[in-house]
Order: sequence, then C-alpha cells, then structure tokens
Amino acid sequence: MFSTIIVAVDGSDQSDHALATACDITQKYKSDLHLVHSPQLDTVALAVGSGAFAIEPSQEQVSEAGKQVMDKAVKLAKRQGCTPKNTIIGKADPAIEILTLAEKTDADLIVTGRRGLGGITSVLLGSVSHTVSKEAPCACLTVK
Repeated sequence: MFSTIIVAVDGSDQSDHALATACDITQKYKSDLHLVHSPQLDTVALAVGSGAFAIEPSQEQVSEAGKQVMDKAVKLAKRQGCTPKNTIIGKADPAIEILTLAEKTDADLIVTGRRGLGGITSVLLGSVSHTVSKEAPCACLTVK
C-alpha cells in the first residue's frame, strides 16, 4: 500500500512523533523512508538607539543547524528499526521541499508533525502541514 514514505523533520517533539509513526508504517509495509528538512533559522534583530539592525545567520550556521536536525532524525529512525533510504536538507520553503521530493520519488504517503498553532498565529505564519496536505500528489498523515 505504501512503498515510498516521506517524513518532514524539523527537530521538534511533533516532528519526532511523526517520524516514529512513519517508522511504524514503514516497517509494516516494508517501505522506503525518505527524510526531508529545510532549515528555517530566525533572524536576530538588535535595537541600537532609534535604529534596528538585523543579524542574518551565516550559510554555515544554517547548514550546521540543518545537519544537526537531520542527524538527530536519522538516529531516531534507526532506534525505531528504520534506515532512511534518502535524507534531503533543502534550502527552500519547507512545504515546497516536501512536495518536490514527493513528486521526485513518486511518494505514496507524506507524514508531517503538527505544532498546533491556532487562530491568528496559523493564519499569519501559515502551516507547512496544511500546505502539504492541500497540494500533495499522494496521501498525507499529520501527526499531533
């Protein structure tokens, strides 16, 4: 039923839950497991006098943060008895990275975590899981 499963990871507890769920499904169906992460570091702003300055993280910092999240996810998957076939650390919007990988791999299932942002917060920030479920070429499972 599910031969190719994609899991979006971001290092959060919700992401870890989604990965554990995907590993369970992967073992049941003997699926290929693909992990995808797109680092999204916050910009730090400093207020000095009447001005503010944004401090952007360097590309090295972004890459290192992405590697740490992915390394953690791979270890968690292996503890669950799954070895990911592929790991992708993207640079674009997380939803776009997930959807692109789903099309490239002809995925049967995309598993994402849900942070539970409600009301105005989800409207202002958007939702990766919502965008993915709306645009995905396959089944989606959102894990709380």
